[in-house]
Amino acid sequence: MLLRPLLILLAYTLLAPLSGLAATTEGKAFADLTAPLEIVVDRDPSRIAAAKRLARLYAESGQWDAALRVLERSAPHAQKDAEYQGFAGTVLRQLKRAPEAAEAYRRAITLKPDDGRWWVGLGLALEDAGRRKEAKQAFIAAHEREQTLPPALLKLAEKRRH
Repeated sequence: MLLRPLLILLAYTLLAPLSGLAATTEGKAFADLTAPLEIVVDRDPSRIAAAKRLARLYAESGQWDAALRVLERSAPHAQKDAEYQGFAGTVLRQLKRAPEAAEAYRRAITLKPDDGRWWVGLGLALEDAGRRKEAKQAFIAAHEREQTLPPALLKLAEKRRH
């Protein structure tokens, strides 16, 4: 009977440092990915591909403020990049900045009006801002571009256009 609690204590004693090591390794791997991109974007904010990649890494790790910081730094150089504008809309939406997100999606739509993703994003941002009627119109427009939508976004546009 005493053996089981001892085995549990031994397991925690041996494995606890390993779990910390895994977190440290994950943090180091993330830093290994982001550090070179930070240098590139700091030195030359016009390197839009590097800025998008760095912002996506931050977003994928839930660091939305850091993603926005990167996007804002390179924004003057990305005025004609629909992917950049659409991603900025997504980041702003995650940060609960719906009116700004809607504007970013509108910029993306201006650049690539046939891309349904930006219309779905606009619809979501408008919903978040309490502008239901305009949101519905955006979802209708997204559905009209169904060939450009992944299945999950198509399903969302179908639900929300009614």
